Amino acid sequence: MPNDDDLPNGGVAKDQRWTPTSLIDGHGLDDGLAIVLLNRPILLEKHYFTTLWNGAKVRVAVDGGTNRWVDFVKSNINGEQLLKPPDLVTGDFDSCNQEAMQYVEQLKCTIVHTPDQNATDFTKSLKVLKSQGYDQQVTRVLALCESSGRLDQIMANINTLFLAQAILPGADVFLRSSNSLSWLLRPGAHSIDIPQRLVTERIWCSLVPIGQGCVCTTEGLKWNLDGSRSLQFGSIVSTSNTYSMNRVRITTDGPLLWSMGTTPKDM
Repeated sequence: MPNDDDLPNGGVAKDQRWTPTSLIDGHGLDDGLAIVLLNRPILLEKHYFTTLWNGAKVRVAVDGGTNRWVDFVKSNINGEQLLKPPDLVTGDFDSCNQEAMQYVEQLKCTIVHTPDQNATDFTKSLKVLKSQGYDQQVTRVLALCESSGRLDQIMANINTLFLAQAILPGADVFLRSSNSLSWLLRPGAHSIDIPQRLVTERIWCSLVPIGQGCVCTTEGLKWNLDGSRSLQFGSIVSTSNTYSMNRVRITTDGPLLWSMGTTPKDM
């Protein structure tokens, strides 16, 4: 989605324009999308989930996410016709039950066992995308997860956003829950196109520094940041913000987790 490339070796990014609308409403998806289903309940609206899943270039079920996919198929009438099978099933399989594994085996899915315990199954799934040759085809990775539940797993998902650039340097990685979309803004200038619905309904957004403090300026938010104070834990972070226009501009000298609500839920 950015219109300019990052500088190599994690350097400061040029101005990047982000257009997240298709990931929020499921319309106008490009052909470079990978869907990664993590081990969380599928709480997304049914039509949205099926549109994303079936429209993706590659579909990945990660460990216990395989259980979630099989449960979704079996709980919907004509579920096998409704959803395409996963292209890849990955993980150390400590969470995937035998019934789900047998089901995807019968579908002839490519199954890749990743036993390494020094990385999460989410991180390893990105490595599998690369090893299977999808790194040249995928421009965006949308991980379907939830932002509630175990805090350690939520933080691990955010850590994967940091690791992703080295694994899939040509792809942007996003976290999609039932009511939000999040991704990492690296040092540099960014502009984010905001769907008009989110502006009109005053849906929340946030900027949270992760790992280090940063100086950040913004335009287009109800409560803009002027860079006079560093964003950092123990000082200030920008949560429960919202929009004053349908394009937000952000300049930062450190990494920021950008999150935006997608529904009026949890306002």
